[in-house]
Amino acid sequence: MASDQENSQDANAPDDTSEKEITRGITIMKSIIRDRDKAVTYNVNWNADNQLIGSNAAKLASYIGTLVRMHIPITATRWSNKELGSAKDKIWTEILRSFNIEDTTIRKKYILQLAGKRHRGWRTFLTNKYLKDKEKKFVEYDPEYPVKYAIFITEEEWVAFVAQRRDENFKKVSATNRERASNPTYAYKKGRLGYARLEEKILDETKSDATSLPPHVLWKEARVGKDGTVRDDVQHIYDECETLSQSISTAEDQENRSVLSRALNVPEYPGRVRGKGHGCTPTSLYKNPRRRNPSNQEVMETLQALQAQVLQLQKDNERYRCMEKCSSQLKETSEKASINCQNKFPEGISSCQLYLSSPTYRLVGKGKVHNTSGDLLHHRPLPDGHLKVSVDVVLDKDALLPIPDIVSETTLLRDAIGSFVAWPLDLIFIDDETPTKPASKDRGILRHNESVASQKEVFAQGSQQLSQKIGSRQKNKRDLPVTYLPKKGAFVPRYQISLETLVDSSDMATAGAIRLLDMEEDIFGYSCTETIGKEDLEHIFRHQELGVGVIHTYIRFLYDNFMRGNDQLSNRFRFVSSSLVNKALICREPDSCREYLVKRFMASSTNNLYLWPYNSGCHWLLLAIDPLKEVVYFLNSIDGEWTNYPDMKQLVDTSIKVFRSQRQARVPRTKSSNITWIKVQCPLQRNGIDCGYFVMRFMREIINMNQIEIPITYFDEYKCAHYTRLQLEQIKEELCQYFIVKRLISI
Repeated sequence: MASDQENSQDANAPDDTSEKEITRGITIMKSIIRDRDKAVTYNVNWNADNQLIGSNAAKLASYIGTLVRMHIPITATRWSNKELGSAKDKIWTEILRSFNIEDTTIRKKYILQLAGKRHRGWRTFLTNKYLKDKEKKFVEYDPEYPVKYAIFITEEEWVAFVAQRRDENFKKVSATNRERASNPTYAYKKGRLGYARLEEKILDETKSDATSLPPHVLWKEARVGKDGTVRDDVQHIYDECETLSQSISTAEDQENRSVLSRALNVPEYPGRVRGKGHGCTPTSLYKNPRRRNPSNQEVMETLQALQAQVLQLQKDNERYRCMEKCSSQLKETSEKASINCQNKFPEGISSCQLYLSSPTYRLVGKGKVHNTSGDLLHHRPLPDGHLKVSVDVVLDKDALLPIPDIVSETTLLRDAIGSFVAWPLDLIFIDDETPTKPASKDRGILRHNESVASQKEVFAQGSQQLSQKIGSRQKNKRDLPVTYLPKKGAFVPRYQISLETLVDSSDMATAGAIRLLDMEEDIFGYSCTETIGKEDLEHIFRHQELGVGVIHTYIRFLYDNFMRGNDQLSNRFRFVSSSLVNKALICREPDSCREYLVKRFMASSTNNLYLWPYNSGCHWLLLAIDPLKEVVYFLNSIDGEWTNYPDMKQLVDTSIKVFRSQRQARVPRTKSSNITWIKVQCPLQRNGIDCGYFVMRFMREIINMNQIEIPITYFDEYKCAHYTRLQLEQIKEELCQYFIVKRLISI
């Protein structure tokens, strides 16, 4: 509401002696007129939401009120009336003469909307002062003409204005509005300051680098009285907003109702943002363009696309019914059920290569084929001609699954990493082309009950066989990898050769043989068993892409050799399981991933750095998360940005916010929605294979430096553009030595 009491920094006209009760003249802003004649203009500022702020904001607002009184008649009932167009243009022109404002549509719209508010406030002021008594009831007698405002109002206009206000319909609307505004539930207590200048004041006092504050933060501050106390009901609404902001995304906030409107349980009006004040719109706040209604052509195109989707769903449904029919037939007899155990594949679990035949015949991934009698896939029998396959590595990121997973709605192979899918028999090829007999029941067990020989004993045993193996291989050099050929002064991967000798001489040489490695609760926050197959070891020997089993085994090596028995390191560094949080699970089961991360964070009592090797589907990268400081270090060996992994980032941000809420942490308002992500300038790989080896070395170097904070340019001791092959071979040597020392492979 605008009135002459709302205006500041004005020049007063001489007192009107005909009305002695008036002690103040009318506001005509003579100082601005004098400065304008001297070619002096005023600068104004705008905040991030395109709202007027700064030292001259109040002066401009008062000047707008003066111009409205001069150019807009009080009988104008609708500000949108086209007849007021020329008067509005005059107001805008006069403002441009005295204030440095861009002559743009968005600025003009803001100023004229503010002028409309001043016009409504001017009419309301005249009504309350001259047409109502002290009890705010309309007087019965004819009100006298306000001589004081004669320069703004003619007598004819006054008579017409009084007639408008005495209309019965207007009186009903006035009474309704007065009743609604008489006792607000949450009263605004900042007078003329307004939300925009209140936000400016808070940011200045806190010396914050932020450009804006969340609406519910401003809403709360606007209801704090001069004594600084906050009412319990206001605090309750604020706390509820904080809770809701952890679970509602920005897109959902924009498309539906804002967090503040939800907490207040009131409707959200179009074109405004509750708690931000005049001039702030959803478009300016969320930085998204306004959505327009689609054209008829766009509607028809959308309809055709939907019809195509329906047709495809019908085809998928028909195929699914055929699968169900085939599955029911397979269940009829045990002989038919055994069809899943195909003779061309060794029984049990075997490393395999996965091919597709359309649109071209090509290798698309690697994994393990599970060839067991009567095996089920997601509690359903496998379709005829298919076997259950677990996907470990994706070589073609755009490859489709032969049969989409209807349960998880997965269609792309890269989204099925770590999951089981059905794969056609004729497109599965075992890595070991010579099938052998299945492993006996006692093979593949965890060998933690055996006595652990010393490193020298194990290495001596392997070295004796190594000499025999190298001697035999030198007769046929085709069997010897080039990297293993000894050269004078060259690095010799002794432990890799020794381990490979042990593997070839043990039951691990057979397809489907596995070893189990215990993972203690302190490592990932829960006890589990990691499976290591022959193909995992082959990936190390041949320097190929690594699966999660190798990454987790190296984490166990770091825990045993660096952290076990060292309270400082074990209390400072923690790990996140890549089996429980990966690209596929984030898409299918985001709630379980978030619950695991939050539970993992809640286990920390002091500052911890959580190391999380993240597999995006066909690439490994490392996240180092400090949940208490709400900092995430992003180490990517292909120089990508975290914005390329939106699902991962959203999961981490949400988990940290929920963790913050559960530990009831008090976070500065300016950081309530900000979590710091830091891209570390780590060494970069020069091929498409080394990402897993880089991640293992990153983890080793971070723990070795024993620092929670990772420099943005990486550690000086390890800073380089690229890791050399020797640096990666050292990691592989540590892994192979660990396998030997733990006697996971024995003859």
